[in-house]
Amino acid sequence: MLNQDYMLRKMTAKDLDQIINIERTVFTMPWSRESYSSELKNSFAHYLVADIIGKVAAYGGIWVVFEEAHITNIAVHVDYQHQGLGKSLLKELEQVALRKKADHIYLEVRPSNLTAINMYESLGYGQSGLRKSYYPDNGENAIIMSKLLF
Repeated sequence: MLNQDYMLRKMTAKDLDQIINIERTVFTMPWSRESYSSELKNSFAHYLVADIIGKVAAYGGIWVVFEEAHITNIAVHVDYQHQGLGKSLLKELEQVALRKKADHIYLEVRPSNLTAINMYESLGYGQSGLRKSYYPDNGENAIIMSKLLF
C-alpha cells in the first residue's frame, strides 16, 4: 500500500499539465489537454485527482446521466502504480455516482489490461458485454464491465 498521505480532490485546470504527462506515459491513445478542459466544464462529468503534496499521482473521471454512471478513465502515475490509488479513486467515483442517484456504473477496459480487470473484479464489477474493435490504435476489443451500486 501507499506509504505517503494523499488527498482525493476535484481536478482543476491547474492540474492539466501533470494529467497530460501521465496520459502520455500510461495510455497508447492519450486524451488531449483540450479534452480535459472541456470535461471540466461538462455538467455530467466529475473528475478527481489523488494529490500527494501538490503532485498529481493519479486521476479518474465519471459521467453521471440519470441513473447511469460511466467511468471515463482512471490513470495512475507509473511511480505510484500497484499501491491502491486506482482502487481508492474508483471507490470515490462510485460515491459520486451514488450521491447523484445512479444505480449502475459502467466502464470499458482492454482485455490485455489484466491489472485493471483484476482491480475492477475485486470491487464487484462483472463482465457484461464486448465492444468489437473498440480501440482504434490496434483494433483491440473492449470488455464492458458493470456494477449495481446499491
